[in-house]
Amino acid sequence: MSGGYEHKIMSVDEMRASGALVVDIRTPPEWYQTGVIEGARLIPFHDPNAFVREIEGDIADGRDVVLVCRSGSRTQAAGMYLSRMIPNKVISAAGGMIEIVARQGYQPVAPE
Repeated sequence: MSGGYEHKIMSVDEMRASGALVVDIRTPPEWYQTGVIEGARLIPFHDPNAFVREIEGDIADGRDVVLVCRSGSRTQAAGMYLSRMIPNKVISAAGGMIEIVARQGYQPVAPE
């Protein structure tokens, strides 16, 4: 397991190709307002311990975790914190959904 933390711009295709667990840490109203990345886990980041319990089964294989929010600010803070809690590499998607949708042209889907 590589571990560590990184804040970088990623396309949805890059996220998928990496095999990472993609987690949208925004709130439910935000998910419904803008849509979400297809296949992303939708888990608001309020309580770090509860968040880790929620994803630990999905990351037991050592895969990276990519965090997505609206602009990249929340994922930066959450990612730095989370990287000290789990052995997996944590990546904060720089620019968040603004970057992914507005600049990269990704078409989000309705949350399930």
